[in-house]
Amino acid sequence: MILGGIRVALFPDSIKTVNPNSSSTDHFKPREDRDLVYPQPVIYYKTERMDLLTVAMLSVACFVLYRIISFTVKLLKVVLLCEYPPNADELPSLPFVGHAYLLVGGTEVILKRILELGKIYPTSFRFLFGNNSVYITTSPQHIKEILLSPKTIEKNYFYEFGRPWMGDGLITAPASIWEVHRKLLQPSFNPVALKSYVKTFATQSVIMTKRMDQQLDGPEFEIYKYIFLNSLDTICATAMGINLEAQVNEECQYDEAIRKVMAGFTERAVSPWLYPDFVFYRTPLGKDLMKQVNYLHELTDSVIRQKKAEIVRRGDQRVSADEERDADAGPQILIENLFRLSDDNKTLTDKEVRDHVDTMIVAGSDTTAITMNYVLLMLASHQDIQEKVYQELCDIFGEHVLNDDSEELHITMDVLARMAYMERVIKETMRLFVVGPVTFRKTTEDLDLGGHTVPRGSSVMVNVMGVHRSEKYWPDALKFDPDRFSPERFAKQEPYSYLPFSGGRRNCLGAKYAMMFMKTMTATVLRKYVLTKDKVVPVEDVRLKLDFLLKSVHPDTVRIKRRAKQHAS
Repeated sequence: MILGGIRVALFPDSIKTVNPNSSSTDHFKPREDRDLVYPQPVIYYKTERMDLLTVAMLSVACFVLYRIISFTVKLLKVVLLCEYPPNADELPSLPFVGHAYLLVGGTEVILKRILELGKIYPTSFRFLFGNNSVYITTSPQHIKEILLSPKTIEKNYFYEFGRPWMGDGLITAPASIWEVHRKLLQPSFNPVALKSYVKTFATQSVIMTKRMDQQLDGPEFEIYKYIFLNSLDTICATAMGINLEAQVNEECQYDEAIRKVMAGFTERAVSPWLYPDFVFYRTPLGKDLMKQVNYLHELTDSVIRQKKAEIVRRGDQRVSADEERDADAGPQILIENLFRLSDDNKTLTDKEVRDHVDTMIVAGSDTTAITMNYVLLMLASHQDIQEKVYQELCDIFGEHVLNDDSEELHITMDVLARMAYMERVIKETMRLFVVGPVTFRKTTEDLDLGGHTVPRGSSVMVNVMGVHRSEKYWPDALKFDPDRFSPERFAKQEPYSYLPFSGGRRNCLGAKYAMMFMKTMTATVLRKYVLTKDKVVPVEDVRLKLDFLLKSVHPDTVRIKRRAKQHAS
C-alpha cells in the first residue's frame, strides 16, 4: 500500500528494502520451510525536509483559529450570559458593527443593556456604534462636565431624525439657533404665564376624570390613554390656543399621528441601515412617517394663519389689549407670544414658529403623560403613600375636597406650592422612571473627561436612568421612597445625580409647567378615586423599553373605586 510517497508493508515482520532494478519475480521466491508462498509487502522510506514556509503557515493558522475561538467565546459570554469583561476596552468589537450587536433584540433589550453597562463600567467608557464612537457615562462628576461645557452644547446625530417634524425647535435646533431662540421663548414660561395656565390644567383634568368614571368598580384598565389625551388637549390649549377636544372626540386623529411619528423615529434610531435619508424615505415606514408629519404640520400651519389673522384684525388695539390683559382671563398662548416677539424683533419666521409649537406639543404631551402614568401606578402600588398625599390635600382644601366632586378644585399657584409631599412623590417617580433615560451631545472640541480625552466630533451619552438607579448615589435605589426628596435629605445628595429635566444650559424649559400640571392632575384624580392594584409589581420587575422615551413593555393598569365621603367635624 502506498501512502504519499511511501510504500507501507502490510506485514511488518517481513519488511525489507528492495532494489527497484531487480526482477519483480525475485521478490516472491518461496521459503524452503513452508509449503505456501506469500507475497512479501515492502516499504520505501523517502525522507524529505518539511518546508519552513509550510510550518510558518500552519503556526499562523493555529494562532488565528485560537483567536477566533477565544473571541467567539467572549462574544457568546457577553451576548448570551451577560458576562462582561472587567475592562470596557476588552468588550468584543465586530468589524463595521462595533458593539452594536449588544443592542440587537428590540428596545427592551437596548435599555437593559445600557443599564447593565452603566453598573459594570460606572464612570465612562467608549462604545462603538458602527464606525461612530459614543462615550457613555454614569458618573455625576462627568455628567456635570458634559452638561456645563461649552464644547458639548450641540446635540448628536440621533436628534436629526426628529428634525422633519420639529425642525429648529429647542430640542433639535443647532446650538447657534438654540441660543437665540431660547431667550425668546423664556418669557412664555415666567410666573405670570404659568399662573395663566392653571385654570386650563384644572378644566382638562376634570374632563379626564369624568371619562374615567366608566371604569369605576371595574377591572384594572390602562391609564395611559386617559392621561395622554388630557395632556394633549392641555398643551394644545396653552401652546396654540385651540380646543382640540381629543378627550371627547373619538374621530380626532392628532394623537394617533403623534404616536406613529414617535414610533417611526424610534425604529429608525435602532436600525442603522435606515440612517441614510435616501434609503429611509423610500421605505413604507419612511413614507408613512412623512404622511403623519405633513398632517401635523398642516394643523399647526392652519392655526398660525388663524392667529395671524386675529392679530391683524386687532390692529393698533393689540398693545392696549396686552396691557389690560389679566392672567386669570385666560392662558397666555405660546403661539401668540411668539408672534409678538416676531413682530418686535423680526426674528422668527412662520416656519420657526411652527417648529417651536410642534416641539412644545411633543414635550408637553407625551413626556408629561408618561410620567403621570408612573405616578398613578406608584400611588396604586403604595396605599400608605397614596393616603398621605390625600391627607395633604384635605389639609389644603378642607371642605372643598370633601364635597361635590363634580366641581373643579380651586387651584392656585399658592395651593400648588403647598403640595410639598405630593411633589416628593412625583420627584421620586421621575427618579425611578425618568422619561428621558439617556441624552446625547456632540463634542465640538476635544473634551477632557475624567483624565481621558474625548475627540472632537464624538458623541457622548449621559446615562440618566443609570445614575438615577445607582446604589452608589441612592441607597436601596429601587425602593420607592418619596422622603429622599425631603429638604434635609436631598441637600446631601450628590450634585448631578438627579436629572429628570436634563441639566446645564440645554435643560428643559417647561419643567415648572410640567410639575404644576402633574400636581393638578394628581389632585383631581385622588379627590375622586382610590387607586388600587390587584397584584403589586415591584419596581425592579416593571418591564421597560427605550421607545425614544421611556415606556412600559406592557400597558400599566390600575383599578379605581370612588373615594368614600368624609364629613368635616
